[in-house]
Amino acid sequence: MTRTITLLALTQFAAAVLAASGGPDQYGYTWKDSNEPGGPVYEWIDITQTGTLVTGLADDNIVGPYTMGENFPFYWYGVKKVFIGSNGYITFITSGNIAAPFPFIPAPGGTDNFIAGFMTDLNFSDYGGANPVDNPAQCYWQDGLDKAVFSFINVPYWNSLPPLFTGSNTFQIVLNKLDSTITVNYQTAPCCSGSNGPICGIEAINGDIGLMQNTGIYPVDGFSVRFYPPAVPLLDITDASVEWVTDETNGAWSLPVDGTPFPLHTYIRNTGNQPVQDFTVTSTIFNANNQPVAVDASNVGQLLPGQTSDIFFANSFVPSAAGTYRSVTTLSGITGETVTTNNSLTQELVAYDTTQLTNDVDWAGPLDDGIGIGWNGGEAGCGVYIEPPFHPIYVSHTTCRIVSNFGNVPFTMRVYDDNGPNGGPGTLLDSVFVSAAEGQAGNHIYPLANPFLLESGGLYVLWYMGGQNVNLAQDVTPPFSLRTYEVIQGAWAEYRDREAADFHLGLRMGQLPEPDAGASTMDQPDDGQVIGGSTAVRIWLRNFGNIPVSGIPCGYRFAANTAVTQTYNGPAIPPGDSTLFMFAQPLVPFQNAAGELCAWSSLNGDVDAANDTVCVNITLAVGLEEQALAPLRIWPVPAQDVLFLDGLPSGLQRVEVYDMTGALRLVRALRPGRMLDRIPVTELPPGAYVLRAIGEGGTLNGRFTVQR
Repeated sequence: MTRTITLLALTQFAAAVLAASGGPDQYGYTWKDSNEPGGPVYEWIDITQTGTLVTGLADDNIVGPYTMGENFPFYWYGVKKVFIGSNGYITFITSGNIAAPFPFIPAPGGTDNFIAGFMTDLNFSDYGGANPVDNPAQCYWQDGLDKAVFSFINVPYWNSLPPLFTGSNTFQIVLNKLDSTITVNYQTAPCCSGSNGPICGIEAINGDIGLMQNTGIYPVDGFSVRFYPPAVPLLDITDASVEWVTDETNGAWSLPVDGTPFPLHTYIRNTGNQPVQDFTVTSTIFNANNQPVAVDASNVGQLLPGQTSDIFFANSFVPSAAGTYRSVTTLSGITGETVTTNNSLTQELVAYDTTQLTNDVDWAGPLDDGIGIGWNGGEAGCGVYIEPPFHPIYVSHTTCRIVSNFGNVPFTMRVYDDNGPNGGPGTLLDSVFVSAAEGQAGNHIYPLANPFLLESGGLYVLWYMGGQNVNLAQDVTPPFSLRTYEVIQGAWAEYRDREAADFHLGLRMGQLPEPDAGASTMDQPDDGQVIGGSTAVRIWLRNFGNIPVSGIPCGYRFAANTAVTQTYNGPAIPPGDSTLFMFAQPLVPFQNAAGELCAWSSLNGDVDAANDTVCVNITLAVGLEEQALAPLRIWPVPAQDVLFLDGLPSGLQRVEVYDMTGALRLVRALRPGRMLDRIPVTELPPGAYVLRAIGEGGTLNGRFTVQR
């Protein structure tokens, strides 16, 4: 399938002349076709009854590995594990998805180490539209002592019109283990593909060496091409390479700030045919400002051809700040090295501040290419794999950036467990349909239908189009995660440009929400106090949890008396903060008694009941009145900007204003000896309030309203 990533149309290239033989390449491989004297004789090998049916091929993907019984000599090294590409090729590396536009051979970078039999835009996927159509494509493979055969049977070209495929091609790749030749047999391969190609050729592990037999010319029926290894190689290959960093995927990692040290680990190989003498491997971590923040080096002794070395550096890396880092591993000091393009490998590391309640975890930076990516036909999407910075972690939303939605179409956001084959997408954990109105250009955060706690492993996130002309944003600024996927008609494959782009697609993840509110302190009355008259009950409500809370049911009770209840509905209390809460119903002594006065909170879902209650011991004394006070006069009522007071108690210390939820909204304190006769109320929203004037001689209460 082709992409709508740019406005440039794909151009089909064609060879001017179809020669009957060619080569050698730099290493010495040559080729001949069945029209050349001494060339191969076309002989189709039917394995449909004896071979193994290959499953999982779709549009633009690879499947495997399929392991041969013996190493097959390919260039200066041996290959054993084979991955089959839906676009008419086989490769000997896991990250081998090749899709339109198809590269010339040789072409370093991207996918190397492959054999292209009939490499062009083919399609194995069935059509699932209003009128479903089964795709006739099949692929078989068979491994024997003398040869391995990979047959593509009745495989159509991809087409943008329903049923998204057209034509039929039948060809096979034969690896002869006796003489190390590679033969491509074409039973039928009629014109025409909608992409560039078809391409026939071979390319070595480093990408700098390869031999292309043909591009853009369609072979006749009953035609063969054979590649011959050199009797004596033309090159002595002195070459060592960085195979991977941290693990075989070389994919990006999410790390916690100030967390467990991240190991510096790399795997290197002598990929030449000559011994490599002593050399140095250096691992360096760079921050976003390109400053080294961790570095280590190791000396490696002689490596024979094909030999490997697994290197664990003594140093490790602990990010001290959130942001994107680059782990760069480099080989140096190799005398007379033939190939140097594989001497360095970069890995993306992203650090997150895990003290925050949530983080938006993805691999893209703040910028995008302004164009984005979409797929012709619309039955496709983009995926990423994310392993979070810590476990367990709470997953609550998917995130994405849409560049444009000119098609005004919906899409779906899905989350999969990584319990599929070989750690691939497995169980569908969540799926949310996004309407066209909710999926226009911009940054989006979509809540999961069922948020969940991830105990281990990682997750795959999928943005799947519901039609054409909607584009997901791409970040084309390195480093790159190598954890991106293209998903076409439901089939997952590594994104063809994973080494040059990341998607603005991820997850909102973080700490499990832990609502926890408690009555931390009794503000009034005091422990041991004798209560002789009506007394307000005040408590400090504290948020012990990790999310802001409001709507907190509260209550108090003296001894075995009836409980007084009221809900705090004031401003949400941030994690770690407290607010003073006064019950609207005061405590009034009706009999002489001594006992415990307890106040509590009972937040729904509260995770820790141990901090919900606070108690003091008090004595109630009927008839013991506070010092008589003159009435408190408040005006104007309703107030607008300022409130005037008359009749304040002597030695006034402070004035407190509470709203009807019991939340303390305003406090005014006085210097000793100064009387307060006016209070600005411009900060108070319209509503009803309770005022308490507290002085040495006692406390006066009053009510007022604010109206504007």
